Amino acid sequence: MNFLLSINKRQLIIWITFIIILILVFFAFSFISNEKSIPKITDITTNKSDIVKPKFSISGQKSEIFITAKNGNFISAEKILLEDNVKFKSKEFQLVSDNVIFDRKNLVATSENESKFSSKKTFIVSAGFEIIENGNIINFKGQTILKIK
Repeated sequence: MNFLLSINKRQLIIWITFIIILILVFFAFSFISNEKSIPKITDITTNKSDIVKPKFSISGQKSEIFITAKNGNFISAEKILLEDNVKFKSKEFQLVSDNVIFDRKNLVATSENESKFSSKKTFIVSAGFEIIENGNIINFKGQTILKIK
């Protein structure tokens, strides 16, 4: 009698399925154990700023304005782009904005982003500003809201 005809086909399918499942489980466990053994490479956050936490001041006739920011990038030899929470602070006022271009040669600062100016009894929100003449004059640009207490 033929050997292939005497094999129980149902048992053969069960055994082949069992062997395939065992092989798949073996490869899955070996893959998982290899994943755990590979050391993880953490991404090093690279700062794309030329200057981190820049601080400097402008000396005017009446007072000195201190300028701080979280990041800064050189646009040219004279111009610096100050980014993220840029503050112009003096004894009389504080001006906060983002993305301010500061010209070191002419001591001029300009911004096209929303700016918040506050002093003792005045609060101004504008669409931008310009500081000229060594910090003696501040021009507010665009739509401006003025609140006087």
